[in-house]
Amino acid sequence: MSSPSDTELTTTALDVLAEPRRRYLLAALLDREDTSTVDPPSTAASMSLAALATEVATSEHGCPIVTDDQCEQTHIALVHAHVPRLVDIGVLTRIDDGDAATVALADHPLLEAEWVRTLLDDPTGEAFAADEATLNRTLDVLHNPRRRAVCMALAMRRGTVSVSDLAAAVVAREGDDGTRLIDVTEDECASVITELAHDHLPALSDAGLVEYDDAATRAAIATDAPQWESDWVLEGPLADVAELVREFRGPSVTSSATDVVSNATGDETPENGGHGGDHVLMDTCETIEGAETVFARGHEIADGADEELVVTVPDGDRIGRKCLERWRAAAERGVDVYVGSRSPRVRDTVRSAVPGATVCEPQFDWLNFPIEETDHGHIVFADRERALLVTTEESESGGERRIGALAGDSRGNALVSILCDHLGPRLDRLTTVREERDVQDGTPLPM
Repeated sequence: MSSPSDTELTTTALDVLAEPRRRYLLAALLDREDTSTVDPPSTAASMSLAALATEVATSEHGCPIVTDDQCEQTHIALVHAHVPRLVDIGVLTRIDDGDAATVALADHPLLEAEWVRTLLDDPTGEAFAADEATLNRTLDVLHNPRRRAVCMALAMRRGTVSVSDLAAAVVAREGDDGTRLIDVTEDECASVITELAHDHLPALSDAGLVEYDDAATRAAIATDAPQWESDWVLEGPLADVAELVREFRGPSVTSSATDVVSNATGDETPENGGHGGDHVLMDTCETIEGAETVFARGHEIADGADEELVVTVPDGDRIGRKCLERWRAAAERGVDVYVGSRSPRVRDTVRSAVPGATVCEPQFDWLNFPIEETDHGHIVFADRERALLVTTEESESGGERRIGALAGDSRGNALVSILCDHLGPRLDRLTTVREERDVQDGTPLPM
């Protein structure tokens, strides 16, 4: 996270540059300074306000010849608004010599930033990926530090994020004491949720940087926004966001989650870890049929968990002795094991057989339909990289239920990405301190 001084400087720079006339003014003075060979440069690079107004008006109207009226309007704006603002900040020095007031650039760190120089090399945004109006909106919306934190929090996630989860991530990012997501309280999030929903997310959406669904109260980074390709963004305070967006774009350029097939022959191994032949690329989901094969995959995922294992179970029919043994073995080797179920019987069984597990009650219905019905409530999720979603279906003849599953490996997989979005924030908030769970007298933690 940037230091407070860096954050303040970035905020000031974006606020200054959001106004096009100030960009044109600074660009004209920089150009004057760069072409000066006289020492000291500040004297040679100074310009009268009248001459500067003509330069700014020329850039503003996109024409080498401007009218006296256009120059006069610009001159008034510079004298009464923009020059005083830049002098107060310390970017400009004003020299009043009778009727011929002049200004020159001051020695200010704002003008030393590479991304600022890049932007001032093209103040009208001719090389910008969108029009100048979008450039102005982008600079204006990003001058608020919380909106930059929102962009970073969203860029670190794939897919949409609920406003409440986003608020928690923003509060954690803004903490200057190493605040962890798990330490963020509901009270800390309450005002931030309101602010995000009614101010920051609509503003970022208007600038095209974020996709915001007000009705669903969910948001996502706009990976197709042209701003992420701009040089000053790649060099500037949102360089990390732009880099993450480019990583997200990568798979979509070369593959699809539904219809892209590897061209490798049976003897070749695709670079993405596929199995060769005509197999779908790794960012797709694998379909598994049959109870024996499905549960074998679930056991494999549990056995391979290194740091975290999450299992949700709708009813006792999905729990067997081998499952409990594997979850217990994972907990004993130091893996954080979370078992979630809305069935009290399942929770009691897990507490008894896997004392090292954190027993939870899932709060989102799409993973937990009523337990008396057939559903897809059984999930095995390890290290936020490997996932199994078990499905069941009643046979038409009234016999045994047919069991199948979707499986996914790697962070880029669609199923893994969805589970990261929905489970990740909840897991981050869960405490794994055994004493706290005992205090709750067996009450399951909300997942």
